[in-house]
Amino acid sequence: MLTEAEEVIHARAVVACEAATAAGLPGGYEAWREDGLLAVLATAPELRFLRTISGVSAENLPRAVRLAGASCWDGDPPTLVLPPGLTPSGLVPACRRPIAVLPLTELAASDADVDDSPDIDVFLRILLDGYGSDGAVTEFIAAEHADPRIRRSVLLEDGVPISAAALSSHGPGVLLGGSATPRAHRGKGAQARLLAHGLTAAVREGHHFAVATAVEGSPSLSNLRRAGARVHLRQAFRLA
Repeated sequence: MLTEAEEVIHARAVVACEAATAAGLPGGYEAWREDGLLAVLATAPELRFLRTISGVSAENLPRAVRLAGASCWDGDPPTLVLPPGLTPSGLVPACRRPIAVLPLTELAASDADVDDSPDIDVFLRILLDGYGSDGAVTEFIAAEHADPRIRRSVLLEDGVPISAAALSSHGPGVLLGGSATPRAHRGKGAQARLLAHGLTAAVREGHHFAVATAVEGSPSLSNLRRAGARVHLRQAFRLA
């Protein structure tokens, strides 16, 4: 299931890179496959965290190391995201990158008041306010979530949007992301309600599993665990 989940994450990265390029954001954005590996390149310095190689196994690790040292990275190699249990020599550990995988079964219908066709400006305002980012990161998030392949939802409270979440469909799986709640509306379970709403829709449409990434120790990861997701604590490494 972890391999399929990484395929879904990479498919979403393709969408995000294409959206950033179409929006004319400064820098270059590309997501590609090479020898069974999944690579993502973003040249903007603030988006360095996107520079990754995943889909790594014990068998293709030497190829991943060679790719990380290729000239396309312009001297700033990516992180190699390895599955749990794979501890290579000659690489320097970085942060862990959790991935949550939730097999989808029949779920109870969500009673949340959700708008699944929100005005794009309203959606982006709620999402970006919740993230609290700025600069190139904000521009990238906005371009990605304005793409027509992304399905956007906002949670309403007395008719007022208080939280935003998005998902995208990729074959048998869906990618849950991004999701954010402005500080003034946190502590109301908004993200959990939007998560349940999105999962219900995914089940109804015949998807087999949902995937999400989140920061280790974050409320988002806790919500995913409570929803029944299995969290794989992948380890990121850099070239020595």
